[in-house]
Amino acid sequence: MKAIAIALLLSLSATSVDAQTPPGVHKEAAPVPHPMKRFTWRDEAAGYTFVGPPRWAGRVRAVPSKALASSGATSGVRFMDGDKVVLELLAADDGREKALVTAGATELSRSSGHVVAVKTEAHGGELALTNEELASAVQWDGGAAGTAAR
Repeated sequence: MKAIAIALLLSLSATSVDAQTPPGVHKEAAPVPHPMKRFTWRDEAAGYTFVGPPRWAGRVRAVPSKALASSGATSGVRFMDGDKVVLELLAADDGREKALVTAGATELSRSSGHVVAVKTEAHGGELALTNEELASAVQWDGGAAGTAAR
């Protein structure tokens, strides 16, 4: 009985030696990880971070907005691709939101007494954000993406 069991084990181990290891397991180096490309911009005064899509990384730059004086905003930024405005964000406290709307901005998100609005005249072309990307782009301190406390 022991002889049959040993013979059976030896025959099974002989067939497992013949099995090949999958390619890449022992012979190829692991692929080099690519760093995750992200575009983020932080507004300390209003307490939020704007997270753009990966296609913005390396192409879009943040420039202070020129519309602050006329809009009543406390902070603002233009996201530029070369000399073309992709998106413009303006932030203010709750009391100044009507001035933002009067200046041609649309409310995007609100939290803890601050409002972020987007200027509607910016044309992003291929870098323009979809409605879903825009809705989830503003991340308030201590809250989830796109959350609005009203």
